[in-house]
Amino acid sequence: MLSLGIERHLGLLYEGSGNYGRAVWPAPIVTPAKIVFESEGPLVAERSSDSVTSACRFREDYYDPIARIRRGRFYFAEGQQPAEWFLQPHPAMPFEHAETDKHGLRKELHTLRGKSVWQEYIKGRQEQPLVLLGLDDRFTIWTIIDIEAISTGEDLVTLKARSGLGILPVIDFNKVPEAFRAGVDESLNAFADEVHRSAPVSVIDRARDAASHVLLAHFELTGKDARDLGQLAKRLDDENMTVAASAAKIIARLHARAKPVERERRDMPPIREQDAQLATQCVGTILCELRWAAWA
Repeated sequence: MLSLGIERHLGLLYEGSGNYGRAVWPAPIVTPAKIVFESEGPLVAERSSDSVTSACRFREDYYDPIARIRRGRFYFAEGQQPAEWFLQPHPAMPFEHAETDKHGLRKELHTLRGKSVWQEYIKGRQEQPLVLLGLDDRFTIWTIIDIEAISTGEDLVTLKARSGLGILPVIDFNKVPEAFRAGVDESLNAFADEVHRSAPVSVIDRARDAASHVLLAHFELTGKDARDLGQLAKRLDDENMTVAASAAKIIARLHARAKPVERERRDMPPIREQDAQLATQCVGTILCELRWAAWA
């Protein structure tokens, strides 16, 4: 597997086998990372004060901000830091040619080695890991959705932003009834995707689906016992969960208004972007009122 060397002061990047390397230019984005399991406790990203010997870095090869997908490779610090490398001159530092001897250019680099994420964190485990990208309180949460072995021997890891990142509250899936957990997660993911890429009417459609899945899980209703969103909102009223019930009713009303026939019959205004934003906020409100989530 490849090693990654980082020149601490200028941020120059090198890759190579062992401690013999070449410049990586243009330089990719390299982000502090931490691979964790939710069962281990609160999600805490790498601290800026942590020792470099325990560091993990994610080297980004591809990013789709619409689909909220990242692909890249992980490297882990080990051994004495920094380590000496023998290098070719860096294209961004042309004067280094004069400093090169027969063994190449020597530099002390913060060194990280490639390691199989599949072997270390996936194989033989029932719980799927999460990836925290960033430092201290400035981090985002990602799920590993795919791993491919590539020709360098490294694992190319595909990450997807966790459900509702940036638009929904932080969800504690341990509070969702286990039998409904996968369905709720899938529905919230589909909803979050629509928010980032679709027209307001589609966002409201998916908001209705997501709210329905959440409330069916809350009441643990399946098969013939399942109800539509309006009836589920009434059950929330019966439990004196007024705020959640009102949020569900708003989504149901907006969904009805999105239908052209209903809009013409009742002479209602068309759906606008702000209506989709309201529906999105209502989904988050329902999750919080059920105590399944909290706004970050």
